[in-house]
Parts: sequence; C-alpha cells; structure tokens
Amino acid sequence: MASSIQDVELILEGLVSMASNNLQQLDLQENFHVIQELGDGGFGSVLMVKEKKTDQIMALKVLDRKKTTEFTFLMELSMSFFVSSHPNIIGTYGTAFKTCDYFAFTQEVSMGGDLFSLVEPNVGLSEHTIKRCAVQISSALEFIHSKGLVHLDIKLENILVFHKDCHCIKMIDFGLSRVKGTITRSKSGSTSYMAPEMRQLTDKDALLVDSTLDVWSFGIVLYSLLTGKFPWQSAVYTDKDYSSFVEWQNNFENIEPPAPWSKLSPGALKMFSRLLAVDTNKRS
Repeated sequence: MASSIQDVELILEGLVSMASNNLQQLDLQENFHVIQELGDGGFGSVLMVKEKKTDQIMALKVLDRKKTTEFTFLMELSMSFFVSSHPNIIGTYGTAFKTCDYFAFTQEVSMGGDLFSLVEPNVGLSEHTIKRCAVQISSALEFIHSKGLVHLDIKLENILVFHKDCHCIKMIDFGLSRVKGTITRSKSGSTSYMAPEMRQLTDKDALLVDSTLDVWSFGIVLYSLLTGKFPWQSAVYTDKDYSSFVEWQNNFENIEPPAPWSKLSPGALKMFSRLLAVDTNKRS
C-alpha cells in the first residue's frame, strides 16, 4: 500500500519517465486493422483493433494531440497500468505510441458493452446482478484507493461487462484520476454522478481529492442499477429531488423519506444514507 502522497507521485513519476522513453512514433494503419469504434469522447475515442503482427484483438485508446498534452497522456497510461493488476480493473498492455495526430495505448477489449447499455430505463437490473456488481466495483475502488489514487469519474459508462449477467465487470478510464490528498480547483466527472462538494466547486475554491468523492459516485451507480434512473440530475440545492433528499437525511428520524426513496427497503435506505452522506465525515 502506498504510504504517502510523495510515495505515489514518485511511483507515477517513474512510470511516466519509463513510458516517455519508450514512446515511439508509429503509423496506426500500418500496425493495426481497425475493426470498429467502441466509444468516443471529448478528447478521443476507443477502437477495437487487431494487431497485424500478432493477430491479437485489443482495445486502442486514442487521444487527440490537439486536445491533450503528452504528459497528460503518459499520466493516464501510467495510472491505468499502476492499478491494472486488479481483476475488476481493465488490463493495460505495454504498447503505447504516437502518430502525427494522436497518442494511443492498448488495453484488453470487452465484447459485452458497458453497464449503462444493460440498464433498462426506470426498471434497472435484477437484485442478484446488482449485488454481483456492487461487490466487484467496491473491490476495485478499495484497490484504487489503497494505491493512493481517486478515480473521479465513476459512472455506468466506465464499467465494462466481460461476462453474461455481470459475473465479471471491469472499471475503465483513468483520464481524470488524481493522487489522493492533492488539491483540485476544477470540477471532475459527470454531473449526475458528481458529489455535492465537487459539483458546487467554484473557480475560487480548492477541494481536497479524497476517496469519498468516489464513494458518492458509487452510490449513484447503485441507485441507477436498482431503479433504472438517477436520483437527481445534479447535487445542487436548486434541484428539488436532491434538496428533498438532503432534508430527509438531516431529519431521517422525524420525517419519511421522499417519494422515490420510500419504495426502498430499510436496509437499502441505511446503505444509501451512508454512501450518499452530504457530510463527508459521515460518508461510508
């Protein structure tokens, strides 16, 4: 287990240096056959490819050089590699390269899509499936946090399915991840999954990067799996669904839970009250 911020930063610095020294210029089309695009985002895309030399099928994460720096790319690669030994975190291979337009590195590929694609709107998944997901996601998060990192973008789309009925799922995308205990001054993550202290961060504020930020997002993931919808659009007091949840959380002994939550069992309510505690000192 990493013992301090300095230890983790030193490890990542070494991995970044090693990756930088080994980063070669390649032609993507000459070395890989592109099978299909698996996903795309603001900074690049993920492709399913076959390496021509070995015929191995893999995922290729491709980042636009106009939108990301080489250091940012190498840091994501290093963080991904640092935690990829866990069975519920995507495997990251040793191949990384740059082209005239992109940075790219290879990872294992999933044919099963992501958790978001499995969830039926307003229905969710079966209880048994959710329990399997909960155990695997929490195990991955515990491992990430033990390594001194915080993911900062836990969401259904960032959890890939490798086995029918979610017997094996894996966390992906460490592009926003940070070292635990450092300071951030900008929002990270997807709005609906974002903890209130992150969502309400302003340009003048500074926020300590802590594992409780991931715990909140984990709670939103579980609620979404259970119900097929988000509990609220954004964790701000102008959102009526969020504000009514906070009111109940502050007075749960005296008032009934709001309508969306009243259908849940007492055990589920207790779990969510800890995962989604507004007070970070009380968050599980």
